[in-house]
Amino acid sequence: MVACSDVYMHCVRHLKFAGSVYTRWGRKDCSGNETELVYTGIAGGAWYDYSGSAVITLCLPHNPDVINEDLKKNPFYKDFLYGAEYQDNYFAENLDGNDVPCAVCRAKHSSSILMIPGKTSCSGSWKIEYNGRLASGHYNHHTGSQYVCMDMNPEVLEKGSTDHNGKLFVGVQAKCGSLSCPPFHDNVMVSCVVCSG
Repeated sequence: MVACSDVYMHCVRHLKFAGSVYTRWGRKDCSGNETELVYTGIAGGAWYDYSGSAVITLCLPHNPDVINEDLKKNPFYKDFLYGAEYQDNYFAENLDGNDVPCAVCRAKHSSSILMIPGKTSCSGSWKIEYNGRLASGHYNHHTGSQYVCMDMNPEVLEKGSTDHNGKLFVGVQAKCGSLSCPPFHDNVMVSCVVCSG
């Protein structure tokens, strides 16, 4: 390992971009004074009822770049990308059908980011970036989804109040059986926290 005093400029360049990146779902900002906003965007993904689309949820920028040649192309084999909506009012009042914002954040003084389902606080020396409620797609829809941590105080996009569906977020309930109760509680919604360390 090279010491910073040996190669000063290498270390300065490295420290400038040190930290860990995470997405804050349901918000347009980042929390904490040691965290910077990389960009704010629109949550998006596959249509909720397609059977073969991608499962990863994306934070799409407000100012996308287009490759000029692609303006004239329409391939036969393709997938589709939709904006995301809150499916009901579980996460907060008056959210149903509203579009979901997101923020890509960089925790400057951490080397790791971890989302912990079922917790609202971090342990040991880990720092809370934000906490909230576990979200995913509906269990009966065809498209697979991933678990994300929806912020405890979610916002909406200003121009996104019409119910167009697309990628949908719903809350997640614990089900006892193979999941032990206690410590979990049957049919109780699951919390989450995003920690940096």
